[in-house]
Amino acid sequence: MTQHESDVSWALRDLTESIQEIRFALVASSDGKAIAAYGADDPDDVDRFAAVVAGLQALAQPVADQFPKYGGQLRLAMIEVDGGHLFVVRAGVETYLGVIAREGLDQGLLGHQMRDLSRRMGELLGTTPRQEEQPG
Repeated sequence: MTQHESDVSWALRDLTESIQEIRFALVASSDGKAIAAYGADDPDDVDRFAAVVAGLQALAQPVADQFPKYGGQLRLAMIEVDGGHLFVVRAGVETYLGVIAREGLDQGLLGHQMRDLSRRMGELLGTTPRQEEQPG
């Protein structure tokens, strides 16, 4: 467990347990690395979801760049599919909070709670670039 994970895993648990429709939540770096997660049944889902969160924020960036007067930062991205939703908000320096939730969710409530949580996490979630693994 990394220092970052120990610092935010409690917040992911609280968010996930506060809204019954949430399947799982995670914090991911902009390069697709999972920093912390809560509620995933399969560890492979965490890695896949971290990659999706990173990809979604990368796709949203050109849209944000169209509003340079406002800082050009992702605030909230949502995808709705049959059966549920994916929400992504910026959570810190090059980090993003992602939530997978089932249908029936109060989207406004979740969006508000995610933005509030991301503000509280603040700069704590700054990440450093990945280091290349050294051959053993």
